[in-house]
Amino acid sequence: MLLIIDDNVEIIDIVTEIIGDLFDKVLTAKTVEMAISKLSENQFAFVILDINLEGRNGAEVIKFLVDTPSNPNKSVPFVIVSGIITPQFVQKHNQRFAGVLMKPFEHDELRSIAENVLHGKPLPLPPALPAEPKLDDIPFLKCNLPFSILQLEKRVSKVMDGIRKNPRLKELFSKMKNVSPNEDYIFQHIGMLINISTGICIELEWNTDKTLEKFVFASYLHDMGLSDRPDLAKINSFEELESKKEVLSEVEYKLVLEHPNIAERSLEGLREVPPDVALIIKQHHELPKGTGYPSKLTFQKISPLSSVFIVSHDLTEYILANPKWIMSNYITIARSKFRGSHFIKILSALDNLSK
Repeated sequence: MLLIIDDNVEIIDIVTEIIGDLFDKVLTAKTVEMAISKLSENQFAFVILDINLEGRNGAEVIKFLVDTPSNPNKSVPFVIVSGIITPQFVQKHNQRFAGVLMKPFEHDELRSIAENVLHGKPLPLPPALPAEPKLDDIPFLKCNLPFSILQLEKRVSKVMDGIRKNPRLKELFSKMKNVSPNEDYIFQHIGMLINISTGICIELEWNTDKTLEKFVFASYLHDMGLSDRPDLAKINSFEELESKKEVLSEVEYKLVLEHPNIAERSLEGLREVPPDVALIIKQHHELPKGTGYPSKLTFQKISPLSSVFIVSHDLTEYILANPKWIMSNYITIARSKFRGSHFIKILSALDNLSK
């Protein structure tokens, strides 16, 4: 019997799809209390445990088993999963648990761990601890297009220097080093997002260093849930996602649909990440008419900063798809797509920027 302890329904579905067929029964728990109750009442062959559970530490589940010798699951194999796992954590705990995986994890790796445990095969040795990320492991991207913004790259460089000096942020941002250098789309995408969102904020008189910092974080991290699948990161609307439903696997479809939520949850509790960044990332594929994803929010529920990022994201995609783009043509299209006072002001700001 398998127990999945995670408060994210989509992750539960993905895990069930990957390894559910290996077990006669699958139970789930969304909180520490529910997990402890299930572990007290049943005997399991395997447990998947998320470290972050609705503001609680999943390690409390492990502590319960250690402190309760009579519990039938004291020796059950655990796989620990989390949105933020450092190489040091893996090295320290990989021998204690059946596996330590970072979301989004490799499906084949989880399947292999489960099969090895169930068949009594030895687990692979823990990976060697990689070297600390170097300064150049966090790419600095040019942010000079499409608008000419005085000292923008100097200001962005200042933000990035602060990130490089913080070990936890350096680890978070260095995931970008896994993106192939041939993926020009990803790097152009990030640089333009910073440029456009900053230009809009200047026109709206929101141009503070704190606001710029938020958009630098959001631009680099908004697709962190798809860092291993840059091909999926190119799906930018719910309509496009639905059109590809027949060619995507169910797991791929859910990964695209939920990647804003996965990224947002990965940033929860990280005090080093500026306020509003997680919300901007969570809402970056929403549209004011309720046709976006993952939550189909209408303009009344989309925050002002998220609105700036949504339009910046949309214009970035328009520019990358149309090398001979013209701002007036984009604004005509955008006015039919975006409604609500925040979006009207943002489009007016773009109109002013182009003059």
